[in-house]
Formats: sequence, C-alpha cells, structure tokens
Amino acid sequence: MAGHTVVALFSVLVLLVTGVEWFITSRFDSGLADNRISAIVSDDTHLSTATAAPGGGTSTSDGEAVPSFPAENILLLGSDTRAGANADSGNSDSTTEDGVANSDSLMLAHISSDRHITVLSIPRDTMIPAPTCNTWNSQTGELNDRIEPVSEGTRWHINSAFSVGGPQCTVRAVQALTGLRIDRVIGIDFAGFKNMVDALGGISVNICGPIVDAELQTVVAAGGVQTIHGDQALSLVRARKVIGDNDSDLSRIRRQQVVLSAILKQVTAAGTLLNPAKLNAFLQAFTDNTFTDNVTLDNLVTLAQSFGNLDPAKVTFYTLPTVPSTRESGALEVDDSKAPAVFSALLNDQPLPGEQPVATTPADPSTIPAPSTPDTPALPSTITTDPADVAVQVVNATGRTGVATAMMTALNDVGFAVTEDDLRVQDTEQSDLVVEYATGQQDAALTVAASLEGAGLVEVPGLAVPVRLIVGSSWDGAAQPVSVGADTPTWITTAAAPTGTDDLASTGAAPSGDASTLGSTDLPSVNAGQALCA
Repeated sequence: MAGHTVVALFSVLVLLVTGVEWFITSRFDSGLADNRISAIVSDDTHLSTATAAPGGGTSTSDGEAVPSFPAENILLLGSDTRAGANADSGNSDSTTEDGVANSDSLMLAHISSDRHITVLSIPRDTMIPAPTCNTWNSQTGELNDRIEPVSEGTRWHINSAFSVGGPQCTVRAVQALTGLRIDRVIGIDFAGFKNMVDALGGISVNICGPIVDAELQTVVAAGGVQTIHGDQALSLVRARKVIGDNDSDLSRIRRQQVVLSAILKQVTAAGTLLNPAKLNAFLQAFTDNTFTDNVTLDNLVTLAQSFGNLDPAKVTFYTLPTVPSTRESGALEVDDSKAPAVFSALLNDQPLPGEQPVATTPADPSTIPAPSTPDTPALPSTITTDPADVAVQVVNATGRTGVATAMMTALNDVGFAVTEDDLRVQDTEQSDLVVEYATGQQDAALTVAASLEGAGLVEVPGLAVPVRLIVGSSWDGAAQPVSVGADTPTWITTAAAPTGTDDLASTGAAPSGDASTLGSTDLPSVNAGQALCA
C-alpha cells in the first residue's frame, strides 16, 4: 500500500492545475476540514539548518530565469488500521482487527525549489531511537494528554511511532531521523487506496513475472502488461513475503514505486483528466479516506500553479539506505555511510543521483520550453554505435549468482561481444538497470541502454572503462536487438554522476553528509516517467 498518498497528492495537483477548481471547491475543502488531524511539530529541536544554497535548475532552453519557490517536505502515511471498512481489506502483517494501526507505508516527498519531487521511502522495519510522544486513539484520531513512557536507549521500528502516537509521533520520528522539517502531512488507509484505483477503472501495470506471496497466495498469476483493480492492486503493493524475494520489505517498496509510477501516468493522461465521472470518483475517494494537517484547497492550488506542468518524469522515488540489523532479527538499521548524504541533499535542496532539476514556469504547460541540462548532453535521436563496437563491463548487483553471465549471454545474442573477463559482482544490491559511461562515451552507452528496456544512463567522469552496466534485480532476463539508425527509445533517461564514483570497491562509501559522495549504485531510483516492470 505504501505510497498511495503520493498518488493522491499528485492527482489532486493535476486536477487543480488543469482548471477544474469549480468542480471540486466546496466538497474538497469541507472534506479536508472534516478529516484534519494534529500532526505538525514546529518547535522540534532535532531540525537541521541548510548549509548550501538551493541546487535547482536556473534557466530554460531559451536562457530565461526559472522561478524559484520555497522548497517543502510532505510526509505521506499509509495506515494499516483494521477499523471500519478496512477490516476486510487484506493484510500480510497481522491478524488483528481491533483498530490498532501502524504506518504500513512511510514516504517523505521533497518538493524542490525548481519543482521536481523527490520521494524517499523509509522501510517500516527501520530501527530508530524511540521519540517522546503523546499517545493517541487510532479510532478517533485524537491525541491524549498522556506521554508514552520511554526509557533511555529504547529503540523502535519506525512504524511503531504511528501506533503509539499517530501521525504527530511519526512526524517527530522522521524529523529526528532526517533533520528535515515536515510542512504538511497526508495519510490514507486501505479502503482509500482501493477506492482510488477503482475510481480510475483499474490501472495498467507491467508485471515482471508471477507474484506469489506466502500469506496472500497468488497475487498476480503471470507477468506482462495487465489491468489490475482495487483489491489486487492493494495486494500487489502490500505483499511482503513474495516467493523469490531476498529482501522482503525492500523488494515490496520497489514494486510500490513502479506501481505508483504507472498510476501517475494514468492519472495525468487525457483519458482521465477529460472524464468528469472519473475525476469526481477519484476526488471523492481522496476526500473520504484521507487525514491531513496543513493541507487546504488554497495552498494546494498555489502549489499546483507553481509546477506549471505536472509531468510524471518530475517524480523520482528512492529508498532510504539501510543495512540488516545485527541487534534485532528481521530489522533494518540506517546505513550511516550513505543516509547522511541523502538527508543533506534534501536539506540543501540538491538533486540526488539519477535526478535532474526540472526547469518550469507557473504557466500553461503547452507554453513551457523544454528544459536544458548543460551538464548532461542531450540524447541523440537515433542509435549511432553498433553493438559489436561497444566495450561494456557487466556488474551483477542483484545479490544472486549467475546474473552477470546471463546478461553476457543475452547481450551477445543481440550482437555485443562481452567476455567473461568483463564480468564483475558488487556487494551492494539495487533494483534498477543503470548504464554508466565515461565522458565522451554516451553514444556507446546509448546502444547498451537501448537493448535493455527500463535502463537509464549515468555519466561518470573518470570511469575506468568506456561503459559499465550495473544489473539490478528488475532485469527481466531479456535483451532486444539494436541497430545503427534505429530511433532512441523514449524511456531512456540521463543523469550526470558526481566525480569519484569510478572504483567499484568504493561504491556505497559515503563517509560524510556530502551529497556529492553518492553515486548511482549507492542510491537506486525509480523515475515515474520510466517504463519499468513491477
């Protein structure tokens, strides 16, 4: 279920910016007021201060200055309460139906000053120092006067903050963890997610393969592009014990991010925006099933207008870097070699690896010039390098044996000339396919990326080899033929990596909070504009 609040937020912004305020004003504002909760914590001593200037885009392709807006952070919560209509919504984590709630999903959406959205998923099993919080009643949503007693050194799973003190305690936990001020809170439950999916008439998702969960049984019987509806969509993004998954919740988060990307594409499509019945049903699902703080129609309209156009490619998903806990079985610990750099980037409004600032203006989307990215050359419109002429190193980053060899075979079958001497394995795991390339080798890297659907390009200045392919767990085992003169696939994205990320042995080492120390293999991403399978 994690991240459905991203869909809700993004979708409401779409509705507002496309001129349908008249359709929703009365119902939407009253619905938000009825479901308001107390969550924002403004006097938190854990908040950090930015140390760098915002790093957003500065100009359009015409050289015009890009407006800079205040950056903000929105906490997105998914509750696993069994109260009311949620009692029959399926559950992979508990058998109780007493209304006790955890934050089944937890995401931090950072809206940058140049208006791209960075969504950081925080795994529910991440261990944190227990915050001091007022307790709450999850049935009514009201805070109590009683403070939950916490002994020195007590540690919780981060999702326990919600069960103890609701959204406000979760805000305290996230602010203490990240140092980032939370400006708004949006939460939703099982029933709300199902209703939003059904309001769209179902969603089209590309499934990597059959998904069978130890508790939910068969969630999806076969792979491929297919339309799924509310109950099945909920099971897909909630399944935590999928046969074949090596990392449980982290695999689930990756599926959630791809599913959310598919929903964002569908919500922003003309077939949804121009269908009053779908708009009405979707909005009703949002207002009936959300709980919010500091969210009003007026500030959402202002926020929507600041985006200009709401392209799904402006939304990039990441997962907080963690490592298995050595102190508690099944739990995760924050990876202190990488996480500080992530928090620093968000605090200072700097892009993360694989994410580029998006130039935009608060105007009609059709009038906005295409953004320019001077540090990353634009992709050629056609393939210019033959596969046989590409020297590519293949790195297995799946955590499974034999994947690099399988990739070698798949690439060689479509014209490449990879040998066993070109195969490598790295300790850190990721889900995405990433083609890294040295300066001047973009054309060769493009040929590799064009043969692997869903692959992204990352320039790594100083890379010791011309092209390096990092194979993540999302690879479906296939490679497609590529020929000189063929059109460049539209799903390929590009980004520039910071210098110093060449050595595989040093990949994942971020000894400081400097965001420039992170490379693409440190922090895999899912861009909502990509065509990936779940």
